[in-house]
Amino acid sequence: MTTGIQAQQKLITPGFARKAIDAAAKAWFATVLVGQAIFSYYIVAFYYVSTATWDIERFNGVMPAGYIEGDALGNLAVIAHVLFAAVITFGGLLQLVPTLRAKLPALHRWNGRLYVLTALVMSLSGAFMIITRYDKVIGDLFAHTSLMINGAIIVICAVMAFKRARQRKFAQHRVWALRLFVAVSGVWFFRIGFMAWNMFHGRPVGFDPASFTGPVLSVLQALVYILPLAILELYLRAKAKGTPSQKLATAFGILLLSAVMAWGILGATMGMWLPRL
Repeated sequence: MTTGIQAQQKLITPGFARKAIDAAAKAWFATVLVGQAIFSYYIVAFYYVSTATWDIERFNGVMPAGYIEGDALGNLAVIAHVLFAAVITFGGLLQLVPTLRAKLPALHRWNGRLYVLTALVMSLSGAFMIITRYDKVIGDLFAHTSLMINGAIIVICAVMAFKRARQRKFAQHRVWALRLFVAVSGVWFFRIGFMAWNMFHGRPVGFDPASFTGPVLSVLQALVYILPLAILELYLRAKAKGTPSQKLATAFGILLLSAVMAWGILGATMGMWLPRL
């Protein structure tokens, strides 16, 4: 048995393991690119058009308490939050393109500054919405708390990414920028994770559709900002210092996650986004 394991380990050469983890990372990014591009189109087609035609009452068909008559400040926070969503989604994808960083460094820098600013605006506006409309926003206290924690993580990552860039510590800046991108994508991860679960079961399981509460949603609300960040840390460590076996195991985990994400993206596109346009 030991001899067989050793033989298998010899087949996993450093070069093969490095190519495997790089290929898995590219597959993950391609999945995110497609999924978030579709999400950005949905945001523009629904929220931007509704805002441009001043039909913001239409928001209520998607998000409870999206528009409340007489609450000018709260409605402004909602509008800012949803309009910046497309900016941050598209801008985040641009920041991850290596060619852009190498050939258009000025665009990368200014887009990065806009990305950080947008992340802060979205986090603060989201927190304001939860605090001022807590009795109207769907979900329970755990869901609201999870969103607030996710927002705090976004703020921390945004500040650290900007600070490290200003200090010209670009290796550390890149790590914090990746953490920021993953944290910002938490709401998107929730949507595709939720739809992947629903498509797998074919019916609501583990939650109440009317109140949008239940153990499955509580677990998902916590996982969407814990699991992606944990996987990112595993990837960074495996790529930098991992053994060939660790790199290969990490690559397999990333590919498995990408497959689940692709399934959820299909479900969200066909069952959540396109039907509302």
